[in-house]
Amino acid sequence: MNQKVNNFLALDSDYGTFIVNRNCALQAEALVKTGKPHIQPELDNMLQLMLHLPDNCVVVDGGANIGLVSIPLAKAVAAKHGRVHAFEPQRLLNYALCGSIALNDIENLVVHRNGLADKKGIMQVPAVDYSKASDYGMVQLKPEGMAGGDAVEVIALDDFGLERIDFFKLDIEGMEVEALRGAQKLLRTHQPWCWIEYWMTGAEAIMEQFSGLDYEFFKADQLNLLCAPKIRWNKEQLHIPFEPVKL
Repeated sequence: MNQKVNNFLALDSDYGTFIVNRNCALQAEALVKTGKPHIQPELDNMLQLMLHLPDNCVVVDGGANIGLVSIPLAKAVAAKHGRVHAFEPQRLLNYALCGSIALNDIENLVVHRNGLADKKGIMQVPAVDYSKASDYGMVQLKPEGMAGGDAVEVIALDDFGLERIDFFKLDIEGMEVEALRGAQKLLRTHQPWCWIEYWMTGAEAIMEQFSGLDYEFFKADQLNLLCAPKIRWNKEQLHIPFEPVKL
């Protein structure tokens, strides 16, 4: 008799236990072989920035997936009473992240099943077969009403009621510009560090959302842009080793 193999399983890592889909490209293999996420170089840079955030900091992870970023960041800021808000619209990935939070007794990480956009609305998460090998992080939200999809509310971060924001990570498959437009009040008031995936939208379109703000920009790698607020950046304490980019 063939026994059904669950798509999701719990794997130990350097950051605790993650509930991960065995079929997701790169994720499970890296955790099994190394005990680290496959995005460890990217994560190392974000963790370095966590050291320079103030007490009671607020971190936002847009496009949290199973928490390979938000869980390590939450642990990194716990001692300074920091809080992380993770946004993940895919229902099963959202559940996996919530399960990992419980398994690791993390109390400063809050998960929201919303997408981030420039205004409140409804979009569709396309139907995903989590039993088939794929990169589930590449799923893109579609307009409302698509057959076979899963409706999800998208919000503007400015309307979410955050008291502050100190670090903003965005990896939302082409909706990064819309999410930044929906966070203009927070950006202008708090000038957070921002780590934003740019390869689908282009770095220039992202940098334009910081118009009038005193930021410097760096290509951290072929996927991500680091937006560094000068008001927060003590250059004597923090060296940024990336290629600078200008509009």
